[in-house]
Amino acid sequence: MHLPSYPVLEIADNYSEYKFISTGPKGNIPKVVAFELMFADNNIYNIALLDIMTDGIASDTNISNNGDLREILATVTRILMDYTATFPERRIFFRGSDDEGKRIAVYQRAIREYYSILQEIFFIEGFIDENVKEPFNPLNQYLAFLVKRK
Repeated sequence: MHLPSYPVLEIADNYSEYKFISTGPKGNIPKVVAFELMFADNNIYNIALLDIMTDGIASDTNISNNGDLREILATVTRILMDYTATFPERRIFFRGSDDEGKRIAVYQRAIREYYSILQEIFFIEGFIDENVKEPFNPLNQYLAFLVKRK
């Protein structure tokens, strides 16, 4: 993908965290993309996008509204591509961290918009409910996603 994105400033030795900085009208906001094992028997890892707050605590519920959503999503996608190139056998799970479903809607729109590119690199599945998933269908709404490198 050739979208503007932020440079990754730091990668943890075990690739569990990637750090970058969002820049916009609200200033520079440190961000972390973190990968954490969810289910070892299925090799599923959760990916989370976190803001580093002024007290140093990471938050997945903060809404920074820094005017750079496309750059942030492009950066997370580049990180996901790097991570899965390093660990192609891992499956990556993600969903929105808000109860209103706004974040998952943003993720779904982004996947739908760039699906023709993403599907060349990843197998993408959408969760219809907690236990039922299907290959991504741009016409359907999902609660969460699971991706794996092809």
